[in-house]
Amino acid sequence: MNKKKWTLLVCCLLLASGYYKLFYKTFSEKVVAKSADCIIALDVKRIINTMIWNVITTPGQWKKGSIFPSGKDGIDWYDMVKVPDYVFVFHSAGQPANAWYTVLEINNRNDFSKGLQQYGFEKKEDLLFSKQLGILLLQKGDTLLISNLAPEDHQYLRQTADDLFIKMQYSARATVKTNVDASSHLSIQFSKNTFMKDAAVIKANFDKNSIRAEASLIPAEGLDFNESSFSYPVNSLCALGFTQPSQAVYNLISDSTRATISKALNFDIDSLLLPVNHNYTMDITAIQSRTDSAISYVYDENFIPVQKVVVNQVMEPSFNFTITGQGIPQVYNYWQNNGKLESTVEGDLFIPMPFVKSYCSQKNSQELTITSRNYTALAADKKVHCVFFFNILLSKIPIPVIKFLPDGIMKLITNIESLNVTAQKNKERIEVHAILNKKENDLPIIEW
Repeated sequence: MNKKKWTLLVCCLLLASGYYKLFYKTFSEKVVAKSADCIIALDVKRIINTMIWNVITTPGQWKKGSIFPSGKDGIDWYDMVKVPDYVFVFHSAGQPANAWYTVLEINNRNDFSKGLQQYGFEKKEDLLFSKQLGILLLQKGDTLLISNLAPEDHQYLRQTADDLFIKMQYSARATVKTNVDASSHLSIQFSKNTFMKDAAVIKANFDKNSIRAEASLIPAEGLDFNESSFSYPVNSLCALGFTQPSQAVYNLISDSTRATISKALNFDIDSLLLPVNHNYTMDITAIQSRTDSAISYVYDENFIPVQKVVVNQVMEPSFNFTITGQGIPQVYNYWQNNGKLESTVEGDLFIPMPFVKSYCSQKNSQELTITSRNYTALAADKKVHCVFFFNILLSKIPIPVIKFLPDGIMKLITNIESLNVTAQKNKERIEVHAILNKKENDLPIIEW
């Protein structure tokens, strides 16, 4: 064989090897229990390929070693377990909402043992628990059933392990393939239930500039959704709108949840979401800083009162909340009769709003507003016909407010410019679309 043929053969072998390494994917239904009512799938190779492409096209955006092993001392999870082409995480029907599982194979027994020590795993009978990671796992040979359960809830883990390892009751291959066929970085499959007529899949993908998610849902019989036409300013910090839920949809909210919402709002939520209402909109143009002074008195050594002025910077939302529909007189009368409104020279002060002085105004029999005294409306330059919309410019949230958020959330939104979510009707379906847009800089949308 001459040199050219050898070169061609080597190139073909390299291309085949590259294709197999980067694109060829397999999956097994034996890692998902038959009882699963929600299946999350991470397409590992798709994620890695996208990240590699981002490195190639914008190398300055990524930290060195953020994707590939850094060679540091210690054991990482990829040393302990094999990373499959698809990582499946599932929830079993009838178990607590926070009980989630995944099945993985041990990669290297020595590294696995070292990793157990490094991450502080302790033996609980035949189970292993890491308080540091919040992981409870059961090992059967080289197979691991990993969960986020606490040791006292071990019976759920054992039940799932019995289904997988003893009874061998696996999810149907066609069911798991639904996640695979979604062809997305991440997919979430929900089984048919009391809320949905058929199974549904949420798909999420990302690139250098955004994260996008979409879903097409068929509500169960009797769960009706109406659409409205909304207008809102795209430059507001936050804009929200939704139509009045039908009685069947509203009844899905448990009494305890309604009580919690009512407590947070400081008025009965049932008094607001009346069946005869049409829609609701909220516009928060900004969170403004206001200088506030408080006067107090202290006494000097001669017991003479000395005035002391304390100056504070107060953060206040500038907002307008509008209710539209035929139930406006009922809403207004309820708030007035139950001490939620206080008559002042500036108007009806809305007492439940603690952050800024706000006033309730009944514009007419079809419209009622609650408006903060510092509100200045921006031009409504965006129109959408939908069941629900939510638009927020995270970049407009003041730094002092962001600092009050938990560290995990603060880190997550640091480089996010905006989030937009819409839910629209398409015949019997509800089409949901969401997009997270990155700020215009050289940083990654997510810190890996």
